[in-house]
Amino acid sequence: MLDIFRGLKSLVKISHVNTDSPVFRLHYSITVIILMSFSLVVTTRQYVGNPIDCVHTKDIPEDVLNTYCWIHSTYALKSLFLKKVGSEVPYPGVGNSDGKTFDKKIYKYYQWVCFCLFFQVSEQAGLVGME
Repeated sequence: MLDIFRGLKSLVKISHVNTDSPVFRLHYSITVIILMSFSLVVTTRQYVGNPIDCVHTKDIPEDVLNTYCWIHSTYALKSLFLKKVGSEVPYPGVGNSDGKTFDKKIYKYYQWVCFCLFFQVSEQAGLVGME
């Protein structure tokens, strides 16, 4: 009985289908390496080094103010991007807000960049991705 099936096995040819090419494999391996290295650089800068320095006076301790600035968002003033640097403003977008809240462009990204890069790496490497 098994001899009949062995004879049929030779008629059925199962070939391995490969949807990747060497270019695709090279692309996703290089992408993982690049994202992992950027994630490592950003993480060490934020959690090991000095991630942010807030301009402050001596009234408030430096570590307290830097922690506040790192946790909360920062902003730039849209109207100050067009002013002359050095004479009118110290840096594009930086200056006295005079209580104008409509002119603010808010940036909220400091502590989340390294985590986003890490999750992109893990998805690209197939560690988190659902296949």
